[in-house]
Amino acid sequence: MSANRRSSTRHSVELSVHLGIQGTDHDATIRNLSLGGASLSFTRRIAMGERVQLRFQVPTLEEAIEVAGTVRWSGDDSLGVQFDGLRARDVYALGKYFETL
Repeated sequence: MSANRRSSTRHSVELSVHLGIQGTDHDATIRNLSLGGASLSFTRRIAMGERVQLRFQVPTLEEAIEVAGTVRWSGDDSLGVQFDGLRARDVYALGKYFETL
């Protein structure tokens, strides 16, 4: 069995993101993005399993993508979030964005 259980291709990006943690907004940067989740540069450790909200823009969609997720790992300068699920318009816009990378 493969150690990589991801079901979506990951893409290296640099996107600003507003990260909501327990009702407080923080600025962070998405470094790695897929339809299933994201890796963020963030200088604070977050508990594994913590619920978060992400809001970010991609050039292929006028409105911000807003998605809830769960922290799957956290280090000194980064964290990984698994998305709960994206809306159809967000999946389409991300697919078009990934084509440009």
